[in-house]
Amino acid sequence: MTTRKIFELFVKNNTKGRDGITPNADFKRKYGEVSFEEAFESYLKEVKSFIFLKKKIDEFESFLQKEGARRIQSGISESRYYYYNGIKYRFSSHVYPTGSMTDKMMGIIDLAADPELINEISFKWE
Repeated sequence: MTTRKIFELFVKNNTKGRDGITPNADFKRKYGEVSFEEAFESYLKEVKSFIFLKKKIDEFESFLQKEGARRIQSGISESRYYYYNGIKYRFSSHVYPTGSMTDKMMGIIDLAADPELINEISFKWE
């Protein structure tokens, strides 16, 4: 998909009635009174940041598999849980699952709901 096509979808999804002209309330709350072009630059940075986090999370899951971490598949969702060095890690392909299981005191890190936590995890990837 071209950047131009992504921009067109961005505008369409952020306008009243998807008219492609009038910014909707969500757009105004998030970006303020700026042009679609200016807001799109910010949006692209967010997307690139998310893609970077996703790649790092995927690498960490591969690391856990290589290390032989115990894996449990959820019986009610597609979430996967790995236990490694006394910590339970949650992985899911859901972009924004509802609710977070993260509880650092209990040793639970939910990388599905809190992907930014991957930046706090150190692991050696070859």
